[in-house]
Amino acid sequence: MFGTGVPAVGLVVLVVLGFTIATTVNTFAMEAAVLFVPAFLFVFPALVPGFPDLAVNAAVGLALFVELFGYSSSVAAYWYRHQIDFNVAARLLAIAVPVAAIARVGSYFVPSNALMLGFGGLLVTLAVVLYEAHEHGPSLVDAVAEKPELSVLAVLDADYEPQTRVFSDTHDAAETPPSDHMGGAADSPSQRGSGDAVVGDGGDPADFHLELPDVLVTVLGGTLAGLVGIAIGELTQAMLTLRRRVPLKLSTGTSALVLHVTIVAALLANLALLRFVPSITGEGFTVPFGVGIFVATGCLFGGQAGAYLNNRLSESTVMRMLIGVYFLVGVFVVVRTLFLGGAAH
Repeated sequence: MFGTGVPAVGLVVLVVLGFTIATTVNTFAMEAAVLFVPAFLFVFPALVPGFPDLAVNAAVGLALFVELFGYSSSVAAYWYRHQIDFNVAARLLAIAVPVAAIARVGSYFVPSNALMLGFGGLLVTLAVVLYEAHEHGPSLVDAVAEKPELSVLAVLDADYEPQTRVFSDTHDAAETPPSDHMGGAADSPSQRGSGDAVVGDGGDPADFHLELPDVLVTVLGGTLAGLVGIAIGELTQAMLTLRRRVPLKLSTGTSALVLHVTIVAALLANLALLRFVPSITGEGFTVPFGVGIFVATGCLFGGQAGAYLNNRLSESTVMRMLIGVYFLVGVFVVVRTLFLGGAAH
């Protein structure tokens, strides 16, 4: 139907699945590819009549495509709730965008099973790292209760010293309109002039600079985003929260914007490669954007729902569920690839 080869009931299922997955990934501020890539390879062909069997790179390309819609929606929601620092995001994107575009081209020279094993292994690694951080303190919930002005990941760091003005989201859409800047009450003349929130070193955001570890993390994130469509959001959020002491809600919105623009760059590189150099991919125009439109329709609503839930769940709950999703999906992908050869077809 509609030139997709999928019957009407299947199109409805596409929208519902898109909404469900987009709500989940936006609630936990993870890349949509974390769930969409394995879903496009293993779940959608089983549940949706007429859904095509995809190569791994086609699944990654389709995941990048639907991320464009879901994160356009969620980033708008984070912006409206004043949870994005555009100055910091711009500095990170100057590195991540070209790296992701190059890596997306390079992904077609990597064996599909290697991509999937790297994808699953990375998720398991992220789950283990987050678990270790989460279990660092004897009672995270008690620590946050005692220090409500700090983010959860700041409490996890025993040597934490406040280097940033804590940013709490108390915005009420009925009271104040959205603005191009974030922040609360200004603490200095420079802040009063710009209205921006303070991040990192406690100075004006215009003075925010990237150190070598920040650059390396961003390069790694951009590379992984281009290869398998994941990690730039998680790595950016961890860097901002742990290294630069940015509260979790602010780092979530900022990392979502970095993720969004980075995957747009990777998607455009993928489209250009498929359109103008099909001989490199050996696949031609295999990304089924027709069915992707229906999945993306669900993502538009799921992005709003996910941002709404993220703003209302406790940081401890988000962290625990994020760890569980990463671990389960990572193990599933690794086992499926090792024993059944990766893609469904």
